[in-house]
This record gives sequence, C-alpha cells and structure tokens, in this order.
Amino acid sequence: MNNEKWSEICFLLSDSVKPDISENAFEKNIIQALRVLNWKQFLNDFDIRPSFQVGASNRITPDFVIKSVDQNKLFVIEIKQPNIPLNSNFQQQLFSYMRYLKLEYGILIGQSIQIFYDGDLVKQEDPILLETIKFEHNNERGIAFVELFDKENFDKEALKDFTLKSLSKINLKQDFKELTNKIVSDDFIERLNELIKQDFISEYDGELIDSVLAELRIAIFEKNLININSNSLNKQHSNLELLNSSRTLENIYDKDYTKYFFKGQTLGKNRLVLAVIKNYIDKNPNTTFSQLKSRFPDSLQGQETFTTENAAKLKKSRRNFIKSNELIPLADETIAVSTQWGVFNIKIFIEHCRQMNIDIKIAQ
Repeated sequence: MNNEKWSEICFLLSDSVKPDISENAFEKNIIQALRVLNWKQFLNDFDIRPSFQVGASNRITPDFVIKSVDQNKLFVIEIKQPNIPLNSNFQQQLFSYMRYLKLEYGILIGQSIQIFYDGDLVKQEDPILLETIKFEHNNERGIAFVELFDKENFDKEALKDFTLKSLSKINLKQDFKELTNKIVSDDFIERLNELIKQDFISEYDGELIDSVLAELRIAIFEKNLININSNSLNKQHSNLELLNSSRTLENIYDKDYTKYFFKGQTLGKNRLVLAVIKNYIDKNPNTTFSQLKSRFPDSLQGQETFTTENAAKLKKSRRNFIKSNELIPLADETIAVSTQWGVFNIKIFIEHCRQMNIDIKIAQ
C-alpha cells in the first residue's frame, strides 16, 4: 500500500510535472500529494500560506503548516519550483519557519524531498538534514517517508526513532571521513615509515633503511578522487593520467619540470611558493601566523601550505623548508613552508596569487 502511495506521489510531484511549472501551479500538486497521505484541506488538516506576525512590521508566510486533529502544529512544508535545484537559501527560509513556529520537523519539496530536524537530539546552530529522497518509483526512502508522514500512521515516537537512526548514519559518515583524513595525512605517512623501518631493522642497518626511505615517496589517496586511464599506461608508466582530482597528487611517473618567473628569479614549484610567501612577509612584516593562514590557506597545498618551525622540525621526514635561510619569521611565529608542491596544487596556488595581484609567469 505504501509502495503504491509513493508511486502516486512520484507521479504527482515529478512524472506529470512540466519543466516550466510555476510554484503556484506546483502547489496544487502538493495538495493532491497531501491527500494521498490523507491530509485533507476540507478537514482543516493544514493551512496554506498562513501569515504570522514577526516583530512590529514583518510577517512570515510558510507554504504549508500541517496540523493535528486538535489543531496543534506538527510540521511545516516549504515548496520550490522543481526546475530549480534545492539550495542553502531555500533551506534557510525553511529553517526560519521551523524556528519561529518551534517545530522540530520541516520538509522542503522541489526536485526532491528533504527532511530536516531541529530538536534536542542534536546540538548545532541550524536544523540538520536527515534525508534527501529522490522521486524514484520503488525508492525505499520514499516508501519509508509515506509510512512516517501518512496522517493515519503519524506518530511522534516513530519520527523520533527515524531521527535517531538517521543521526546514527550521519555520525557514521562523519567518522568514516575523519578516519580517512587521518590515514591520508602526513602524520600517518610518517608512522608508516617507522613501521617499515621496524619491519626491516632485524635484517638491515638502521641508517641504511633511513637512506632508502629518504629516496622513496609513500602516498595514500582516496580511490574515488582519481581515474586512471589504464589504456594509456605504457610499460614505462609515462602517461599516468589523473582526471577529476580535487586533491594534490604528484604524477610520480611523468615529472613536470616547469619553471616559473617571479621577482627576477627563475624557480621550481616549491621554491616559487617559498619566494612568494617570503616576499609577502617582506611587504607585511607585522603579519601573524593566523593572518598568514587566512591569506595562504592550507587548501592551496591540499594539507599544509606552511607550519611552525617547531612543528616542521618534529617531523621524521623532511616536508618543509627548515634551513635557517629558508625559515620565515612572522610577528608571533617562525614558519616553515611546505616543500610538497606538484603539477596540480601549484596551479591552485598560482591562481590564488593572481587574485591577490601577485605576478607569476611561466619561464620560457
């Protein structure tokens, strides 16, 4: 039964909807979909665009406020034209209605259905997105939506259970992301070096192992961040193609030896970054560590554009410029610029510099 109801909702809110439908016309489809869920206008189950006074001169007008038999407000619905992607502005509009009406649940309907929760089960400034449901027949999330929000089955305890399960999934995703970030971090790579050394220490001299590791580069990256065109990978691995990468990953098979011209010097990638930051501090000698981070954030490099001298020297493998003439004194710290710059992230750095009116040219 719920499967059939969800299919009808898909038909009303997606299959039968014209691409250029207006929001007013779409509202009629919403009313029909609410009837499928047994919320009926003639029974006063919901108000359409009710107006509420906010302060002395402002008013808010949510699209739908769903009510119980005793006329208590249950949840609010905001609708948008299906041809416009749901965005944060629409969400903030819904949030304002939820907060004003003191409702734990809000639903945003447009290209999909989004369910938001704003209650004591979470501690954050904005309501949290529990579920996004696409208008696809036999969508299990859609069928669950029908079960939860059908008037005949509507139950606050069932909603609470759904919320707890959704929050658990969200926390699992956050934990997954956190662990992934830890594994791909420089700190973990340094730990891997130590594990390799421990594995071979009974067979080889420690200094020899350190010398070998110094000539190797170990990299861990997420599989879904790169696509490798295996057909173009020849025996010499000279054409390893990195596509759609949003992270720094140096192509270790096909070295790029591009040089850059800055302030009368011809420089390689990492020396260019060092020179640019040194030049910036020469012009702005009172810059603090946090201020410099805001001007040259870590996102330019991928993990760390620069760090403090002490932090850099504590690393077991050299990944920063730490010689005395390479260190850069700031107003409150001395910093060591990262040496880890490759084909991808140097482009991001140079583009960022151009936005700061810092002139960098490719050496001919």
